[in-house]
Amino acid sequence: MTYVNTQGVTVTNKPNPRFKNYSGVFKNLVKSTNVVTMWPIVSMIITYDSSKAITVTKANDREYFVKQYDLETYELTFEEKIGGGQDQYIKLKEVEQSPDGKKYAICYNDDGKFFLRIFGKRGKGDTEKREDSEIKDNELDINALLKINNYTMCNQTFPDPFVTCTFINNDKIFVNLFHNFDMKHYHFIYDLNRKAVDGDISIRELVCTKKNFPYRCFYNDEKNEIYSFYRQGQAFIINGSKSSDYSFDRMTEMDLGQMYLIYNSALIARSSSDILFFKIEVDEDTEERTRKWK
Repeated sequence: MTYVNTQGVTVTNKPNPRFKNYSGVFKNLVKSTNVVTMWPIVSMIITYDSSKAITVTKANDREYFVKQYDLETYELTFEEKIGGGQDQYIKLKEVEQSPDGKKYAICYNDDGKFFLRIFGKRGKGDTEKREDSEIKDNELDINALLKINNYTMCNQTFPDPFVTCTFINNDKIFVNLFHNFDMKHYHFIYDLNRKAVDGDISIRELVCTKKNFPYRCFYNDEKNEIYSFYRQGQAFIINGSKSSDYSFDRMTEMDLGQMYLIYNSALIARSSSDILFFKIEVDEDTEERTRKWK
């Protein structure tokens, strides 16, 4: 490789002779293919079996698309539009998947109306679109369920819909949202087979600004617990079998951003230019978990 250094001198790097006999090892290590999307990608996940890539793309403030791509052929196998009407205002961030990687869920906000939509994995060559009746049959109108108004106003700066979800198992999903008109947090577990709430709906009033929202939630299958984290540092720890059994605390005064739960025991979160690490506290005397993040 030839280049010009900072002193203006042309420098040529010669291959290291020690690696001459192994040059073939370093070839074709990465396979890449360009897949052009019509709209900018908001988020993307790889299914647990590494067979599909699922993207959320944004056409404009009124219209989003969820698409499924086959990772062997790179062909589009599923596409579904969210919104598209002149009087709609959509907020949609990401896709969640079930433990077996065959069911997917999105939570979105349509001008103050919260929705949960479920769809499934598509095989090769299966590009048939769902009928409107099938989409409606697999979509939950959360406002109607909770009997709340559509006065929630999402933060225009972020793509977050003020509602998040996570699968507990292949048939049950946890949903929580912030209804910022009356400053209340709602959460519940929804049974996809019965199409009904499993247990009670929990409600808690929060002391924060109207720009706060649930950023992510995670399910810990080892402890059967759900962890929900808000943008402004509030945190819930919820029993995975009984959602009315939960604890709440303000884990930090800092604003939280992109986050990951590592090995069900540590939370890594971005806050501005900092990376924060949290773990659940343990009582020094009893060695029991306190259900609070530190």
